[in-house]
Amino acid sequence: METFQQLKIRIVVIGNGQPNFIEGFRNDTAFQGEVFTDPSLKTYQLLNFKKGVASLLGLKTIKSAFNALKTGYGQKGIQGDALQQGGVVVIHPVDTPVYFYMNNEAGDHAPLDEILNACK
Repeated sequence: METFQQLKIRIVVIGNGQPNFIEGFRNDTAFQGEVFTDPSLKTYQLLNFKKGVASLLGLKTIKSAFNALKTGYGQKGIQGDALQQGGVVVIHPVDTPVYFYMNNEAGDHAPLDEILNACK
């Protein structure tokens, strides 16, 4: 499977915590790409990403949290709006969105192969 680097894909992360959390995010994830933050949640609202207590209370969320803890990737604390879910948007260079994935609950992630295919 090709990687984002091989495809020369620019990855941008938009979080919702305060700007001072960016350094900790980089340290925890080793991500060296562009990181922005939107504590106002306007980006999330524009994309209509889910928000609310219901996205934190499902069986899938509990299972994902347990699996993350078991593999050493447990949440280290809350940085930002814990009720706000995210997602993935792939935009081609001509500003055309070609892939959209909205997380349904905490621990839900877009399938990596779908993201890579959208980048080709």
